[in-house]
Amino acid sequence: MSDIEGKFEAGQFAEVFTLLTGQARTAREHTLLGLSLLYLGRLEEAELALTKASLLGDPEGQVELGNALRLLGRFDEAAAHLQAIAPDLTGELQLRCLRWWGVAEFQAGHTQEGLKRVERAWHGYVALGNEEWTARVTVSLAQMYNLLGNPRRAKLLLSEAVAVLPSLPDPAPRLAALKNLMELQIAQGEFAEARETLADAKFTLSQADAPRLRAMLMTSEAELLRLSGDYSGYLVLLEDLRLRAEGLQDHNLRVWSISRLAEHQSLIGQHSQALYTLLGFERPPAEWPAELWATSGVLSRRRGDLLGAAVDLGKAAQMFRDAGSIPELVRAQLHLAAAALPLKQEATVVKALKEALTNMLRLRQLTEFKPDLEELNELLHYAVLEPEIAPYMEPLLDNLSNLAGAPRLPEDGVLSVQVTTLGRAAVRKDGEEVKFTYAGTIPLLTYIALKPGRTRAEMQLELFPEKDAKSGAAYMRQCLKELRDRLGPHIVRFEGPHQAPWYALGRDVHVDLDVLHFREALERGETARALALYRGPFLPELEDSEWAQQVRDETLLSLTFELRNQMTRYQAEGDFRRVVLLANQYLRVDPYDHEVLEARLKAAEVFALPHELAKYTAELRRMFN
Repeated sequence: MSDIEGKFEAGQFAEVFTLLTGQARTAREHTLLGLSLLYLGRLEEAELALTKASLLGDPEGQVELGNALRLLGRFDEAAAHLQAIAPDLTGELQLRCLRWWGVAEFQAGHTQEGLKRVERAWHGYVALGNEEWTARVTVSLAQMYNLLGNPRRAKLLLSEAVAVLPSLPDPAPRLAALKNLMELQIAQGEFAEARETLADAKFTLSQADAPRLRAMLMTSEAELLRLSGDYSGYLVLLEDLRLRAEGLQDHNLRVWSISRLAEHQSLIGQHSQALYTLLGFERPPAEWPAELWATSGVLSRRRGDLLGAAVDLGKAAQMFRDAGSIPELVRAQLHLAAAALPLKQEATVVKALKEALTNMLRLRQLTEFKPDLEELNELLHYAVLEPEIAPYMEPLLDNLSNLAGAPRLPEDGVLSVQVTTLGRAAVRKDGEEVKFTYAGTIPLLTYIALKPGRTRAEMQLELFPEKDAKSGAAYMRQCLKELRDRLGPHIVRFEGPHQAPWYALGRDVHVDLDVLHFREALERGETARALALYRGPFLPELEDSEWAQQVRDETLLSLTFELRNQMTRYQAEGDFRRVVLLANQYLRVDPYDHEVLEARLKAAEVFALPHELAKYTAELRRMFN
């Protein structure tokens, strides 16, 4: 037995498992076997061994059984078990029981009770004078503070814990600290620091056989890939994680990997696969955690089921609110507002947006919400035009000015690319930007999408009239070849006479053009969406093309015309706050229109504060100086 204890203390958990499987008889042996199984990530087997240890009366086995139940996602059961055994425990085991009891309560949604219990455990460990044990509880506290919207406090605690916790014999506490520190760095956009922390965590892992810990670290690495734009690497890691989570039967890991994989699949247009992944959780929806309700809502919204999306996202938001999970609540509220906006449910939009924006301002970290804000950019511009919400937007605008409008995804099985033409030229495929060598490649793809059926010579004359026939023909061939090389051989097809074929998109190709969505938005009267999509002139680098200039003039004129009409309407209705908000957006695209500058000042005189009036007066005077 002393030999087994020695191997356990040295972190040789696989060897302890081998020696005790089928051989454990005493309460202590069952405890050592259960703990080794916990460290190896075999949670269901660990529960069985620790249940035997608990029934045989081993106090540590009883405490760690509660921890195993918590890891399996049975939070209420874990809390009840730990509450029952707490009065009979003393010393470090009593403090450990308080820690796992508090964490289980916190995860079950009883955030304040859980936090207080873990704080009590932390105070007890500090009094014992053991720095390593104290640091372990510090990690739990930091996780709670971060989820409750206090990342600065969490980061300070984690930095202290990393400095204390050893890599051997048990790497789990140190790895947990590094993982949480990395997640905070990612959320604050500190990607270089996060990569350094990831390297430290991987080195710590290299010294231990810990499949569950490795899988948990992969979740943080996946988030780093997502927010830094490596979507192909992100998808590969998610698929690997989903399989690992199923093998480990870790509740939290299964929820995380399933929800993230399903959401990403829907984002790249794999709607059927996304639903299949989500339903792979296998529990009935009545037993779903908030994360899966939120994912279900996002999937429904992207498929066009706005009513279903609103129901699921509203349910998820309430669950996140009750649990005090602020970042998750922000995401749910943003997507809820986006689902309610086309349904004309203005009260729901305003309420959800105000709560989301308030929490974003309090968190002071927008990086983790960047993909959502890019997708839901129309919502941001709705907020800028809504008097009740606009004040919340002002502190965020500088950080959000570079976010793009949201593409609308095609059906499964269609090759899809998203093309940005307003303000800059860019192409994205499967969420990643595709780089091109020739400046004319993106304009050519845009032209073919907008005006199919033209010959190569006709396209050259409208796109690159400065080139002579010979060099122009060669340049067109180079651009067409680059399109096929970078986006696939079927991106463009040609038919007709051999000497002068006409060109069109491939039959199974969907090109998502922002300028088409812009036109559609104005036709439908969706001013907020049009503002979200208009980020500058059409194909600004295409200088000599009369066709491009004509499109530029049309887009600018149509937007300013719509904004002027709305300003006139709201002025007649006496809604001068909206007149000013609309004028501000007008001047963003055409800053030198003196009539709009004058109309803004006149409307502001009805309600604005002196400093705001002074600002508008100064901007108008600059026009005449």
